Amino acid sequence: MWTVNLIWSCPMRIILVMALLWQYLGVASLAGVLVMLLIMPITTKLASTSHKLQKKQMGWKDSRLRQMGEILSGIKVLKLFAWETAFMRSISSIREKEAVTLRKLAFVNGTITFLWICAPFLIAISSFVTFVLIDEANILDPSTAFVSLTLFNTLRTNMAFIPQLVAEVAQSRVSFKRVTDFLLSEELEGRSPDINTNDSNAIEIDGGTFCWTNEEPPFLRDISLSVRQGSLVAVVGPVGAGKSALFSAILGEMHAAEGTVRIMKGCRLAYVSQQAWIQNATLRQNILFVKPMERTQYDLTLSRCCLKPDLKILPGGDLTEIGEKGVNLSGGQKQRVSLARAVYQDADIYLLDDPLSAVDSHVGAHIFKHVIGPNGALSNKTRILATHDISVLPDVDKIYVMSGGKILESGSYRELMNQKGEFARFIEENRKKQDEDDEDSSPEANENEDKTTKRMSSEDLKALMKRTGSRLSRSISRTISVEESEKKKAQFIENEKMEIGHVKASIFWTYFRYATLHLTLFFMLGFAAYKCFEIGSNVWLSQWSSDEPLPDGSQNVPLRNMRMGIYGLLGLGQGISTLIATIIMAVASTRASIRFHKSMLWSVLRSPMAFFDTTPLGRVLNRFGKDINTVDVGIPARLQSVVTLIIAIIGSLVVIITTHPIFIAIMIPLSVVYAFIQIFYMTTSRQVRRLQSITVSPVLSFFSETVQGSSTIRAFGSQYEFIQRQNKHMDTNCRTFFTSTTLNRWLGVRLQFLGNTVVFITALLSVAQRNVYSPAIVGLTLSYALSVTENLANFVRTWTMVENQMVSVERIYEYSHLASEASWKTESINLDLNRWPSKGAITFRNYKMRYRAGMELVLRGINVDILPGQKVGVVGRTGAGKSSLALALFRIVEPTEGTIFIDGIDTSVLGLHDLRTKITIIPQDPVVFSGTLRINLDPLEEHSDEDLWRAIEQSHLKSFVLSIEAGLDYQVSEGGENLSVGQRQQLCLARALLKKTKILVLDEATAAVDLETDKLIQNTIRQEFWDCTVITIAHRLYTVLDYDRILVMDKGTIAEDGKPDDLLENPHSLFYQLASSAGLL
Repeated sequence: MWTVNLIWSCPMRIILVMALLWQYLGVASLAGVLVMLLIMPITTKLASTSHKLQKKQMGWKDSRLRQMGEILSGIKVLKLFAWETAFMRSISSIREKEAVTLRKLAFVNGTITFLWICAPFLIAISSFVTFVLIDEANILDPSTAFVSLTLFNTLRTNMAFIPQLVAEVAQSRVSFKRVTDFLLSEELEGRSPDINTNDSNAIEIDGGTFCWTNEEPPFLRDISLSVRQGSLVAVVGPVGAGKSALFSAILGEMHAAEGTVRIMKGCRLAYVSQQAWIQNATLRQNILFVKPMERTQYDLTLSRCCLKPDLKILPGGDLTEIGEKGVNLSGGQKQRVSLARAVYQDADIYLLDDPLSAVDSHVGAHIFKHVIGPNGALSNKTRILATHDISVLPDVDKIYVMSGGKILESGSYRELMNQKGEFARFIEENRKKQDEDDEDSSPEANENEDKTTKRMSSEDLKALMKRTGSRLSRSISRTISVEESEKKKAQFIENEKMEIGHVKASIFWTYFRYATLHLTLFFMLGFAAYKCFEIGSNVWLSQWSSDEPLPDGSQNVPLRNMRMGIYGLLGLGQGISTLIATIIMAVASTRASIRFHKSMLWSVLRSPMAFFDTTPLGRVLNRFGKDINTVDVGIPARLQSVVTLIIAIIGSLVVIITTHPIFIAIMIPLSVVYAFIQIFYMTTSRQVRRLQSITVSPVLSFFSETVQGSSTIRAFGSQYEFIQRQNKHMDTNCRTFFTSTTLNRWLGVRLQFLGNTVVFITALLSVAQRNVYSPAIVGLTLSYALSVTENLANFVRTWTMVENQMVSVERIYEYSHLASEASWKTESINLDLNRWPSKGAITFRNYKMRYRAGMELVLRGINVDILPGQKVGVVGRTGAGKSSLALALFRIVEPTEGTIFIDGIDTSVLGLHDLRTKITIIPQDPVVFSGTLRINLDPLEEHSDEDLWRAIEQSHLKSFVLSIEAGLDYQVSEGGENLSVGQRQQLCLARALLKKTKILVLDEATAAVDLETDKLIQNTIRQEFWDCTVITIAHRLYTVLDYDRILVMDKGTIAEDGKPDDLLENPHSLFYQLASSAGLL
């Protein structure tokens, strides 16, 4: 900000200097003005080019950070699939394009610097030459030469700021344009739903056609619906039918091309999204949201949403930090927290987007009965429920059936069944899939019974297991579930580290080493040569001005011409050395920034999951954004200024001391005062800079979190509260910025005083020794003394900026040396990885695991042998260790003790890449990335288009891909926003089909798809993985009833192991109790 004043003060000073030059050189000064006028169009053109390159570089930076954000959000999927190298190549590709632009920008700015450094000399020589040539009577005496030289030095100092100002103005223009474009972009306030005056209907849509933007084709067509106040309405349909989009339309998140949305006046909305949005806060804060604590209501909400048992597991109870995106909760727990948030707000209208899909069946039954259903806590509220669970449909007041963005049918359960239309076929497909008992087939019976509490005998259950065939499972809890957080401390997120004291010399050494030492040396020598040429030209000018005229009073023309020629050559030397130095600096700094980014990127990608679980995304993005940008742009410019200023100060002091050796004695106390000011200022400003860097991270993290949950925040009408929270983070950051600005002012006042002292003492010495030195030498000394003042002030300020910006290098270096996972490639054993594993046998031997040092074990002495081709279901209550067992296979967490063998090979001796590429997982949360469908399916580019199309067909995405013109080159938006959750899950299935390994782990693979697609996917898995070992970690027990084997986990151990029917023979077994709780007995 301190440079803002230079925008007007530099041009004003330049004008004043030119006016003073007119007084001394007269019309000859116009030659200098002409030189300036010739230079300015060139620099203007270069400034325009710099602006364009700056804009282009910021575009690449945005693209890189956007993809980096996606990578960090989906880092677990990257690790499970061993995709780190593929995504590193993708980021590096963008970074290389950014680096090319940076290099071009550095060359352009270097040329601008060259021109502006040459400009004062060119103005000087043109003015002096013109002065002596236009009139033989004009003698370049010391007074004229050195007053002019002092003015030229002032001109040089001010013009030296021009390149920096040009670059900063260009960058500011780009930033202001981007902010302006954002502020002028379309806002959602104009799409707010109309107020409905009909007292009987809470929500009405009449002939609505909706699209995401004005430029896109309609996504929902001919939507007409009415929801009576206090009723429960269900929305059903296949994947991509438009159920979630309908909710977005009601919330005003879509553009209404036709029709209107009306909501009853005064009604408050609550929204539970299909993918739960969790804040990086405590569990209590997530539920309270913006409402104050009311203990009775809060406790009731916890009970109704089945969260009380989870509080006993979490170390800090409801004060436990959840972590970014709810990383230490299972998918079901996140969904229940999201539901509890909505329930606690006590709204009038509830939009519930499939909140039961991620929870255990018995938990879902409890939630529907006690929260959503006719007798639940929300029974007097208006509720719209999107669901795939048909068991709840007989209990709703009205059902809307959607497909292809349209409402096909609507009515009560009985009416729709009697119509024998889409809904009836939908129900029939579900019945065939689940093989329900005959008692479920009658709609009339369904209306008279509570479907959520049906019971089956153990004999009936065994019959059901036999009929279901080899259907595979669809549940594994979210990767780090509560069993992982079970032993964690209440404070989950670690505080950001801040160094104390000066930036270590090793950090500077690292920067110069990354820039390559020989280039750094040549860069410094280039500017040293520039200063030598400058001092030489000024000394030469002093001798020129001391030349005596001929006896007749005329000039010695041959001597004058020789003086002018050499003076010109010395000036040319200044320009050439500057140009060479700036080009070397451009090459060296770009090389350093590329190396820093590459080393930090690989270090972060190879960090264990514990790092990502305890580090907010914004903190990491801050390193890749602000810190890398400082290394790219800030440090090179400041280093160049520092080197120039150091050489200038040394040169000035050499000239002064050569003229007045006694000045050395005066320099000692002045140096002590100067050192004290510098140390005091730098010590303080360094820590302020570090505080600035640290206070930026919460701003970015909270902003990112808020953007991700913007739909939920707007639905609750809580925009103001979140803006205030963001303002609080901004205020904290701005306080450090204000402190930094006031420190600069403190420094400026003291250095001006110190510099004026140097000038005053030099002037006194010159007057005292006026008979010893010629006027030319005295003038030269005074001109350099005057330059010391500003150079000293600029040096301390610029050096402080360098050290402050080196904090970014310090922070990058820290992230470049994070603790890494185990070796990437296998090195210690001789194994044919192309054929391993050939069977899929898995053995756990005394396997123990904890998530971090000092925490308790989450797996306690697991011993189990899984035979090749076995289908194994892993079940257990929340916190039993199911997810931990799955993560152990992939070595997401390393064992504390014990071993896992796959086909007889100890997995701990394998490289993580070799291990993870030989096991496949279909995760519960379908993570996709921006880019083409092709890249999302095959980031490593290992498969042909024929393979991709086969996988798409087998995952039942072919009809969708064929319906879009781009096909495999269809661009998936950030986070997969232009795909439904079900389509994203099908995409994850296609990845597994492409990988096709001997071991498959299923993570609730079909939770978000409709029943018909679920059946097709299950058939595909059954057919394609029939000879593979399949491990399903299940919440819904009916999905594993037909498996070869069940492992029941309890408190980190395998409590029971056997065939499902054998375990059900014992009414005291844990499996029997789980089945009973799920309503299967």
